[in-house]
Amino acid sequence: MEEKGRIGIPRALMFYRYFPLWKVFFEELGWRVIVSDGLGKRGKIIYFEDSCLPMKLLVTHSIGLKDKVDHLFVPRLVSLHRDYIMCPKFRGAPDIVRLATEGTVSILDETVDLRTREHSMLRSFLKTGKRLGADEKEGKRAFQKAEQFFLNFQKGWEDRINQLPLKQVFHLETPALPKSEEKPFQVAFIGHPYNLFDTDVNKDILSFARSLGMRIITPDGLSEKEIGAQVSDLSKEIYWSSGREIVGSLFHFLSGRVDGVVFLTSFKCGIDALLQEFIRRRLKLKGGTSIPLLVLSLDEHSGREGLTTRLEAFRDVMEESTH
Repeated sequence: MEEKGRIGIPRALMFYRYFPLWKVFFEELGWRVIVSDGLGKRGKIIYFEDSCLPMKLLVTHSIGLKDKVDHLFVPRLVSLHRDYIMCPKFRGAPDIVRLATEGTVSILDETVDLRTREHSMLRSFLKTGKRLGADEKEGKRAFQKAEQFFLNFQKGWEDRINQLPLKQVFHLETPALPKSEEKPFQVAFIGHPYNLFDTDVNKDILSFARSLGMRIITPDGLSEKEIGAQVSDLSKEIYWSSGREIVGSLFHFLSGRVDGVVFLTSFKCGIDALLQEFIRRRLKLKGGTSIPLLVLSLDEHSGREGLTTRLEAFRDVMEESTH
């Protein structure tokens, strides 16, 4: 198929969950997908507006891509759950990127709101396909292929994050991996996907955790039922889908399924601040936890040395608690 042009996808926010779906969809329609590079050691963050680090990275990556592509893909993510909503920053993300790029590049910003049929994932992608010149049949075929690829990709997720360098986790051409080796500690890492897997946010802390003998587990493999069971008795409803996932999965793992739990949070993230209060109150009511819990707050000033020192101390605590 002749290449129709280039779609730029910023390496930020929900890239760290849905990139396989997005990439295959656009490629099936004949477009080449260009992904922004990471910041690296000398990369500079563009301070367009005062927000959390993940949002600053979205702007930085978008500006870096704008002159290399025909369109930027920045969907307006309102809800990725039939009953709950996303953080408001996702709703405004396309508008912030449009302002930051000063209207110099076309932005594909169709709304995804799974609470409504009109803005379902499929309908959103059909509208995006239409903007790119695809008819409904072509769009539906591309979406079905992308969705199947995404489901297969998720099946090997735990082996990927335990065997590949973090920067290669979303390389879709990586061959199937054998089952990764067992390690002394089973550790659940909890947080928004971009906090867990963006090395510009977390300073590649997962690779260091692996070097300390930790096998990493994330909430990706948990069902809605398992998460819901842990948040059903909270005194107040959590309306953010990401917040429900974080709190539900954290208490699921603290119930005795792992040797330790690490919660990675973003400084200036209002949702994370409220979630920490939920967690503290719940633990107080339960009389604490027998499983070690470490909370790490991340921002652009976080140093790798400080994070690794705390993770080493956390490993020592896990060793003591298992003896």
